[in-house]
Amino acid sequence: MASNSSFPVIIDTDPGIDDALALYLALSSPQLDIKGITLVFGNTSINHVTRNLVTLFDVIDKEIEYLKTASPPSQIDPNEWEKERKILLNRFEWSKPIVAIGVDKPIKALECLGIDFHGLDGFGQIHTTHPHYAPENWEGLKSNRYTKSSRNAIDEILYQLENSPPFTITIIGLGPLTNLALAYEKDKHTFSRVKQIICLGGAIACGNVTPCAEFNFFADPDAASILVESTKGFSLSENVQNKIERLNRKEVLPLHFTVLPIDVSSKVFLSSTVFTKYITSLNTPLSVFVSIFIDYAFKKTHEYLGAHGLELHDPLAIALAIDVLSNNSQMYTSKFVDMKVEYQGIYTRGMTIVDKRQEFSNDVDDELSQKAHEIWSTVNANNVELINSYNYESFISNFFKITFNVKYP
Repeated sequence: MASNSSFPVIIDTDPGIDDALALYLALSSPQLDIKGITLVFGNTSINHVTRNLVTLFDVIDKEIEYLKTASPPSQIDPNEWEKERKILLNRFEWSKPIVAIGVDKPIKALECLGIDFHGLDGFGQIHTTHPHYAPENWEGLKSNRYTKSSRNAIDEILYQLENSPPFTITIIGLGPLTNLALAYEKDKHTFSRVKQIICLGGAIACGNVTPCAEFNFFADPDAASILVESTKGFSLSENVQNKIERLNRKEVLPLHFTVLPIDVSSKVFLSSTVFTKYITSLNTPLSVFVSIFIDYAFKKTHEYLGAHGLELHDPLAIALAIDVLSNNSQMYTSKFVDMKVEYQGIYTRGMTIVDKRQEFSNDVDDELSQKAHEIWSTVNANNVELINSYNYESFISNFFKITFNVKYP
């Protein structure tokens, strides 16, 4: 039941604690028509990632059944309950995606999983402590809420792009970019039909897995580098008709690649006290399920950082995608930069390098220095759209409202 004004997207993800929150936000957002969900290793192994996605959807079914006969929760005016119940029952009905299983390891780098934070199963050990959450037949990927693809994630991405009008599908990357890079390498011409890639990844100032690298780019630096390099020659001003003509000539087009670095996403912080008060207290199947693995994440964050809450990296990537596709430009700022990703370094694996020399070029009096920079830019420059700020003030309240229909001041 996609809205007439919804935007077709593919979400490439590795659920994952905050990925689960991001997927619930995406699935309950009428602005997104989720054509596909492609799975990749990352926060845990591909087998656990697959089970987590099946579990996530199964909980939606339990939530819907519960709400059909539930009494109004304390947070909702009883006189408004029937109207609110209808909203809650409809909020996961916008998309029925194709689900495709992707790769289980990086292109070249040694495997790195996020199990130190997310737990071995990626959901805070929920499948050990609460094994009933995973359906017994989860490996069959059977559900009325999605369709299992007969193709792997790489081929499904290319299939969706090939069988949709050019420059209509946006890909949202929430995990390592391996599926996307391999799809691009397999058929660059078909992949050129993508409207835009919006990914959570990279660190400009300080990493979260090493001093200089963010997890998604660290997990597969070669994949990140491939997509960054694919932006050479991209121009935001090129019109669609001209790009279609180039496609018809079998050209490979430069990609519109938008990066949300953790420098920006880490500023969205969900307090454990706020979550417990507004979400855990709902005591619905969805809120109980989410509370179990979120509580695990709260404890891990406190153990590592001494903080009482959780940074919402992946949910912000979904919110950003909605804003970008809706031309809601007052919510964020961005700039196009020459970006590189280190994929060979021992200590700098996955490091995001942005060429900042252009910012100072007007101050350079040396004509030879200016000429050298111009040559570098002409020959080697990539053209990545880097998000450098987001209007965070309304994020938590919007997230609570859209996903749980809870009003947060």
